[in-house]
Amino acid sequence: MNENEDKLPSIEDIAQQIKESEVAPDTDKAETSTQQLIALLSSHDHNHKDAGLELLKNEKSIPFLIDAITQTAEKKQKAVLIAACWESGLDFKGNEAFFTSLALDIDMFVSLEAITVLDTMDIELATAKNITAQISDAALLKHPNKDMLLDFKNNLLEKIQEAGT
Repeated sequence: MNENEDKLPSIEDIAQQIKESEVAPDTDKAETSTQQLIALLSSHDHNHKDAGLELLKNEKSIPFLIDAITQTAEKKQKAVLIAACWESGLDFKGNEAFFTSLALDIDMFVSLEAITVLDTMDIELATAKNITAQISDAALLKHPNKDMLLDFKNNLLEKIQEAGT
């Protein structure tokens, strides 16, 4: 176990900070909560990661996670937070456009995790049509996850065609 993992705050402390940041947003507290959550989720100790994912299973963590992803600039950390979206099993329905824009991100890992989130969603037909329009041939041209994006787009197109619309 490395030095940083020994200094992780308790799950209860992080949960309290997340709740406080949702009720009365304080940029410093939200940033601290995000950094602590990233530390848990990227920990090499599976108990820490499992505890972080368990914490996120609270439905109220969806807005916190969306905000944390939006506010996190460092791509590796952003990918960790996006991965937590599908690893936690939370329902991000209604956030398809957000994850589609992340799927089109040029960073391979951000894109990969966002595609995985989208893959786990039950996407409605109207939304599927919007997503397929966003994933244009031009967007795919030099994308590092071109094959995955194309596969995802083709699955959506197949779903649309099966529905007969």
